[in-house]
Amino acid sequence: MAGWTKTAQLAAQPEKGRPLAFSAWVEVNLSALEHNLRLLQKLSAVPILPILKGDAYGHGAPVVAAFLRSRGCSTIAVSTVEEALDILAWTKPQIMLLTPPLPDQLPAVVEHSLTPTITSPHLVGELNRLAEKGQRRLSVQVKVDTGFGRLGVAPQDFLSVVELIANASHLKLGGVFTHFSAAAWDRRFTRKQLQTFLALREQFQTHTQAPNVLWHAANSAAFLTLPQSHLDLVRLGTLLYGQAPLPLPPGYSLQETWRFRARIIHTRWLPPGHSVGYGRAYRTTRPTRIGVIPVGYGHGLDLEPQSSPWRQVRHAVAKVLCPRPTVLHGGEPLPILGRPGMGLCCLDLTQSRLDVGDVVTLHTRRTVVGRQVPRLYYLHGRLLCTFWNGQVLNLQGRTISLKGLF
Repeated sequence: MAGWTKTAQLAAQPEKGRPLAFSAWVEVNLSALEHNLRLLQKLSAVPILPILKGDAYGHGAPVVAAFLRSRGCSTIAVSTVEEALDILAWTKPQIMLLTPPLPDQLPAVVEHSLTPTITSPHLVGELNRLAEKGQRRLSVQVKVDTGFGRLGVAPQDFLSVVELIANASHLKLGGVFTHFSAAAWDRRFTRKQLQTFLALREQFQTHTQAPNVLWHAANSAAFLTLPQSHLDLVRLGTLLYGQAPLPLPPGYSLQETWRFRARIIHTRWLPPGHSVGYGRAYRTTRPTRIGVIPVGYGHGLDLEPQSSPWRQVRHAVAKVLCPRPTVLHGGEPLPILGRPGMGLCCLDLTQSRLDVGDVVTLHTRRTVVGRQVPRLYYLHGRLLCTFWNGQVLNLQGRTISLKGLF
């Protein structure tokens, strides 16, 4: 995975004159995000639908949505109505919902002209009634379960749901999609899912006359492993943000878009035999200088998502044999001492000259870092704005709008 580019290096600390020096923050490199978008557009023969679920994978969905819209992405996708409304409070792209809305959320879907996903026939009638009442013609998408077993219309029920939508006076079918469950490692099963999906497309084209229906299946993993799944568009999240679910082929010079930073808030010396942290899991064997940072497992520190017990075991063994440093300064690892607490962690600074206020970089799960941690947005190496506490702030700490910012 590519690191920061020389032309888009971020300052080690927030700029001087800020009203508040944050103790922990996330730096979002918008130049890297644009680089990844343009690269993937060049590598794709079909349009890209950016995925902004999970607060844009921890990048701050409102600001990312506004930035992508300024770069020509008129439509984005999120998981829920709540995520969509959060974005629409700041910017107005067309938003597709990847999951079905609750019945009580249908009025908001109609009011804001969201594109809902239909996974059963039960929502069609009420959605059509509300669209008619609001004098809207609403585009909808149908999700088909081709083997994931989570959300979607069963293949044998697909045509009947499509017929319901076709007979609804104020609904139109805009797309049909499915989701692959193992595109990164089980290509045989993924191809089987795709075959099921393509068979449904053939049935659809034989039995219906609905025009301009987009068929899509590829996520980031399938984009890399199964080119025949690209169809009419591809849904990209992980790749857009500079990460990949499997090793990248040549030509994918993705750049890192996200970096978590924190300041040391306290230092002290401990004598030999002194315990550190919960459970006394670590005891010093020599005079040890520790530094405390205001980050812990509540921020995702030292947590890794794993998909199966076997992968968890393999990950644990890899951590022992080939440990990846979690906290670094200037590329040098700083060992974590003891178990991280919810919001605090102790580092070994015995061989370091770091002191209170100095900045370290952390590897952590992006989507776990909550919005209480400020997001600082950089474009072309310059701090542009901060998203924190439900506000967008300029360099002087004043609340601003996203309109025209990019």
